Amino acid sequence: YFAATDEHNINLGSSEEQAAREEKAKVINGRLKKLRDELKKATGERKSDLENQVEELEDQLPAPLPTIPATHNDLDKRTEIHVLKRGVWEDKQEAVAPRPPDILVSPDTPELPANCLNPRTHLAQWLTDAKNPLTARVFVNRLWQDHFGMGLVKTPNDFGTRGDRPSHPELLDWLAATFMENGWRVKPIHRLILLSNTYRQSSSRPDSAQFEKTDPENRLLWRFNRRRLSAEEIRDAMLAVSGRLEEKPGGRSVMVPVDPELPKLLYKPSQWQPSGRRADYDCRSIYLIAKRNLHLPFMDTFDAPPLLTSCPRRQSSTHPPQALELLNGTLSNNLAESFARRLRADTRGNREAMIERAFSLALGRPPSPGEKEKAFRFLFESGASDKNSSADTKEFALAMFNLNGFLYIN
Repeated sequence: YFAATDEHNINLGSSEEQAAREEKAKVINGRLKKLRDELKKATGERKSDLENQVEELEDQLPAPLPTIPATHNDLDKRTEIHVLKRGVWEDKQEAVAPRPPDILVSPDTPELPANCLNPRTHLAQWLTDAKNPLTARVFVNRLWQDHFGMGLVKTPNDFGTRGDRPSHPELLDWLAATFMENGWRVKPIHRLILLSNTYRQSSSRPDSAQFEKTDPENRLLWRFNRRRLSAEEIRDAMLAVSGRLEEKPGGRSVMVPVDPELPKLLYKPSQWQPSGRRADYDCRSIYLIAKRNLHLPFMDTFDAPPLLTSCPRRQSSTHPPQALELLNGTLSNNLAESFARRLRADTRGNREAMIERAFSLALGRPPSPGEKEKAFRFLFESGASDKNSSADTKEFALAMFNLNGFLYIN
């Protein structure tokens, strides 16, 4: 299906911008060629000096113009596909044409012509055909997993004979059929799941002991699976309650400032260039650039994917560095200061209103009488003077970030 696929990126720069970039790059590449030729013969200090010059010149190359990454079918460049004996590339057997694997279709399903037009369109049509419900099953299982922490099938990357059996096969099929009937629209399925009685259950039940014995994994969904927020969700939640979340949609990926030691671990440290626009640092986490060899410490601490392998399901570990990151980390303390400023500005110093506002923003509920009393004592009866009351408010805001009610979905 992909034998005729060829890269065909769409350049968004004007013809004048493209010409100017090519002209500037041509001059620098000419100088780079001379230095690299000399570098091949150089030794000792001269070699080290030339390597530094090459790196400096590479940094001066003009940035690529914005493009839309795309592909198209180029039948003239189509790669002929063969069965390979024992997978050895040089040992080609009979030529084959586009066709799904035998395990997914009936044996009499014919191959398409090798040079058929729009082969990827044929693949897309087969993937979304009502007679092939596997795609829809896998997709709705992922949606269910995102909301409940565990899919109806526990092995989201494996629906085969070695994968886990669905806990509710009829429900899985019904969701898949509904998804297809709604034109593969995602929002109606989200709405269906979130408005269900199953999703709206509490994570605790007074009669849970008897159920824990027979169904300790909660595969029968007799309660809601308590779920800790992912790394991205925690960061976005702290930005939101502190009032600093940049809600403007779209734009380029963002590099944020990091410890100066981290870029030094890169092959080319100059690759990590934080955005020059301060508001970009408060963008949603989905806009943070994902670099395989430089991980943001906050994200790493809260189980962000490693980016080198497929991540079928997010892990949710619990270990001391998470508490240290939330109490002492640069990000959490920076946002706690902003949260404290927001509380003082919103309530104009009203003590009770400040506590009510903090719980409303961070937990989505008012404080209980006990919580209100403890918060009041911490903020206003700890012997603090007006001079350091702002520091106490910041510590109170930081404590709100560390509450289970902030970090977990119940």
